[in-house]
Amino acid sequence: MNPPGQKYQRGVLASVVDSNMTDIVLFQYNPESIKRTLRPQFTGYENNGGEGGGGQSPADVAFKDAAAQSVSFTAYFDAADALQDSDETALQYGISPQLAILEKLMYPTVSAVQSTEQAREQGQMTIVTMDPPGTILVWGQNRVLPVRIKSVDINEEAFDVALNPIRANAVISVEVQTYSTRKPSDLDYGRFAAYHRKLEDLAAKANVSGTTRSTLQSMLNR
Repeated sequence: MNPPGQKYQRGVLASVVDSNMTDIVLFQYNPESIKRTLRPQFTGYENNGGEGGGGQSPADVAFKDAAAQSVSFTAYFDAADALQDSDETALQYGISPQLAILEKLMYPTVSAVQSTEQAREQGQMTIVTMDPPGTILVWGQNRVLPVRIKSVDINEEAFDVALNPIRANAVISVEVQTYSTRKPSDLDYGRFAAYHRKLEDLAAKANVSGTTRSTLQSMLNR
């Protein structure tokens, strides 16, 4: 439990333009749990069919990037408190604005669509492509992660008389962006590097007593 008077930090999912947060989804209630799946990324032995598959030995295995990491969690939205306080936005729209920000993270801007269509009509391009926004997941000071949204499943559970949603939950899945998915000059590359450094700093704080360490070392040296 938190010490008396100390408030929980709130999780954030947001677009980032340069170093400025836009389209901020500030979690009304922090998810009760977060699932993280990490997969080490190797090159060499495993990627060539294992034993007898590619003529390489286990000694040829090497990391080609940081671990691929996917994160999923359920975010909750509820207009009950705002409605009780007669908040004008909640009275008029319920939680539609919060859900709209979340959905907007997965859309190109209207201006980007219009610019791309104009360029295509003028023969400047044949395939419509629009860069997705940079997105970060902030979960405490030690986890500021550049991510790409993989999916969002929204379940709207209650509505007002105008059919605006007033209670909903969203199952959100994201993929962490690592070194190989960004150029060293990209800000997201630096953000992931900062997370990586904090990860190593945290790991260094894990305490293993000298006696335990000596015992384990002796077992290794047998």
